[in-house]
Amino acid sequence: MTIKFGIIGLGNRGSKFALHTLIPHGDIEVVMVNDARGNHFELFAEKGIATTTDYRVLLENPEVEAVFIATPDDTHGEIVLEAIKHQKHIICEKPLEISEEKVRELEVALKDYPKVFLVGYVLRYAPLYAKAKELIASGIIGEIFLANGIDHIDYGGYAFFHDWHRTQAKAHSLLLQKSTHSLDILNWLIDAEPTQVAGLGGLEVFGEPGAVRKFGGPLMEPLNCRSCPLQYECEESLLNVKLHKGKDWQADWPDNCVFESEIDVQDHQALLVNYRNKVKLTYSICHFSAYYRREFQFFGTKGELYFDDERNKIIVDDRLKAEKLEYTIIDNGGHGGGDEEMILEFIRCVKEGCQPRSNLTSSASVTRLVLGAQKAIDDNRIVAIESGR
Repeated sequence: MTIKFGIIGLGNRGSKFALHTLIPHGDIEVVMVNDARGNHFELFAEKGIATTTDYRVLLENPEVEAVFIATPDDTHGEIVLEAIKHQKHIICEKPLEISEEKVRELEVALKDYPKVFLVGYVLRYAPLYAKAKELIASGIIGEIFLANGIDHIDYGGYAFFHDWHRTQAKAHSLLLQKSTHSLDILNWLIDAEPTQVAGLGGLEVFGEPGAVRKFGGPLMEPLNCRSCPLQYECEESLLNVKLHKGKDWQADWPDNCVFESEIDVQDHQALLVNYRNKVKLTYSICHFSAYYRREFQFFGTKGELYFDDERNKIIVDDRLKAEKLEYTIIDNGGHGGGDEEMILEFIRCVKEGCQPRSNLTSSASVTRLVLGAQKAIDDNRIVAIESGR
């Protein structure tokens, strides 16, 4: 059984996932791609794959059985709703959407939907996180009451402050764009719904505050890295990020200045979350870190479990005895092997009609958590998190 795919959105994620994960897969045939601006069409046309700048044309194509949606976050709901009308199997890149209203609209539209709907929280499929889930579920550290997660992002300026992610109008917040990966994992490992959230955050290194620190005042006119006279000395220029950090995801990466005044998403945040099963979580993210690492720690009645995605090692310490267990997980693919495992499960769900691990319920839950978290930061108060359906 070969599943015929259409790709909607050919930015960094859409084009690479299609080229490196979907097209090489023996059970998948990519028959059509869409991008509103025609990005990377040449890479697919040379493979004989049809292209269109209108995603509706792709959805109307009867040959397309499944779609991968990788467009800006604020368009996910609109495109998913159209895909539902055409009865397609759907993989939607995370996050689900950027507002509570859209999430509820999708919950209504997807109720009893007969096709597969999977949201791209790909870390649920990576072997490192799957092993951590297995160990915690086994009771090896007993009942958990406290957890901690930290996202160190050393490419925050490069990934999120040059392009559309930098405004609340498009991305809502970087909690929704980036933190949801780790918060979804934490929800999954804690195995309960979050009920309350409080938080603090700020924009200090990028945007206008960064310009004031760097130049003594706001930028007087828009700047672009490739033509900027400061590109050789600016630590955030595409040239220097490539030279010193090895970040060069694609040749046409957006180069709007990361210090422009239109930027209004925060570059660091810290959260405190309460869960229905009495677990308390502390979580923080920094987009100007010196290195990249996701790390997690869980405190239970029998011991502690720690792991991070830099060393790919899980460490379990017994609380009462001087005993330590270590598990080393082999990193073997995109997102720690998660891309490949996610597609395998999607194919299985199409064949067997089962529910994927990353689904509407789990993705709506983490979306509500981060929407509540940003509200808690903005209003400086504890926010009760709405329950799902």
